[in-house]
Parts: sequence; structure tokens; C-alpha cells
Amino acid sequence: MRARLKVTGSVWSNTAIAVVLLLSAAGGRAQNVIPWGSNVHGQTNVPAAATNVIAVAANFSHSLALRADGSVIAWGLNADGQADVPEAATNIVAVAAGTTHSLVLREDGSVLAWGGNRNGQTNVSAAATNVVGIAAGEAHSLALRADGTVLAWGNNDFGQTNVPLS
Repeated sequence: MRARLKVTGSVWSNTAIAVVLLLSAAGGRAQNVIPWGSNVHGQTNVPAAATNVIAVAANFSHSLALRADGSVIAWGLNADGQADVPEAATNIVAVAAGTTHSLVLREDGSVLAWGGNRNGQTNVSAAATNVVGIAAGEAHSLALRADGTVLAWGNNDFGQTNVPLS
């Protein structure tokens, strides 16, 4: 068996979260979620429910874990509801954590967002269909569609939602 490390985070977060996967002939299964860095908001206090984790995301105030059954758990600061996983968050295949918002990708290619929305970062674009990848910035969200187009919404103070044509 060989260990594989997946790490995600943000330069804003000062927090890193990793999932250590043990790979076997029967397939990979998560063993541990290992946090380190700032814990000002409890974002490194991994809950006991973080089992069978296959992916993680972390940002300034909270952390997310995707479980093998497609469910999501969240922990850390919840001032804007970013750690309140909605019941609609089922059949999830990817997670992303913004500073005060959370973003998930469903198996059907749809996107769900919740939490702080001061800049429209949780107002998922109607064009966000057939999505294959997601990312969350400080106060903006991104989606990559299967046809290669990128969608961006939320804060645009630095042009972060002005997607170039090529």
C-alpha cells in the first residue's frame, strides 16, 4: 500500500487540511483528515464524523470534507452559515471553500452554494450546468463546464470574474 496526500487551502486561510488515503487493490479509502495551521475559528477541529473522507477544502474560517457516500460535513466559524450544509447537498463529487461561503458540485453537474453572499458569490449562475470542476475564492465562485467554458460570479474588485475569451 502507498499513501497519497491531497491538500487544498488558500493563501488567506493560514490553514491546511489533508486527506491521507491508503490505496489498496480494492480501491482507496480515507483513513485520516489531518489539519494544521491557524485554528482561530475552529477550522482545524476535525469532527469525529469526518470518516470515509475522499476530498477536503479549507479557507479562512471553515473547512469542508466530502465523504465517499457523497455527503458533506463542515466545521469552523459559522457566522455566515458557511458551515451549515443544506439538506440539498447530496450526491456531491467536489467541494470548495471560500472565505465565508461553501460551494459543492453534484454528480449531475449542478452547483450548490451557501453561506456569506455579500458579493453574490452564492448566486449560482443559471448557466452553471454540465459542470466538471469548481473553485471558491475569497468572495467569488468559479465553475468549469464540460465544454471548457469557465463561469465566474461574485466579487469583481480585481477583475476575478472577468473570464478572458481565450
